[in-house]
Amino acid sequence: MNAMQVPLLVEIVLILTAMVLGFFLFRTKKPYGKVRLAFHVFFAVWFAFGYSFVASSVWLTQGLSGTGIAILVMGAALLVQVATGLGLLVSKARLVLAAVHGTSAFLVLISAAVAFFLAAN
Repeated sequence: MNAMQVPLLVEIVLILTAMVLGFFLFRTKKPYGKVRLAFHVFFAVWFAFGYSFVASSVWLTQGLSGTGIAILVMGAALLVQVATGLGLLVSKARLVLAAVHGTSAFLVLISAAVAFFLAAN
C-alpha cells in the first residue's frame, strides 16, 4: 500500500460508516432522531474535509489520470450528496430524494474504490 492509498482507504471507511448510519436514518420516521442525524452529518462532513485533502493530493501528484477522473466523479457525487441531504431535511418527498441520496453515496463509494486501486500503479 503506497502513500496515496492510505487516505483513500480512510475515505472508504468514512463513507461506509456514513452509509450505515444513513441506512438507520432512512428506517426511522421523520422527524429524525437528533443523535442519529448528528452522527450521520458528522461523518459526512469529516468525509467532505477528507475529500478535499485527497483531491488536492491527487491533482498535485497525478493530474488528470485515471485516479484523477475517479476523484472528479467522487466530487460530483459528493455535491449531489450535499444537495439531496439538505433536501431531505426540509422536504416531504422523502423517497425520491432518499433514493438519489443513496445512489450517489454508492457512486462515491465505488469511485473511491476505483481511485484506491488505480492509485496502486
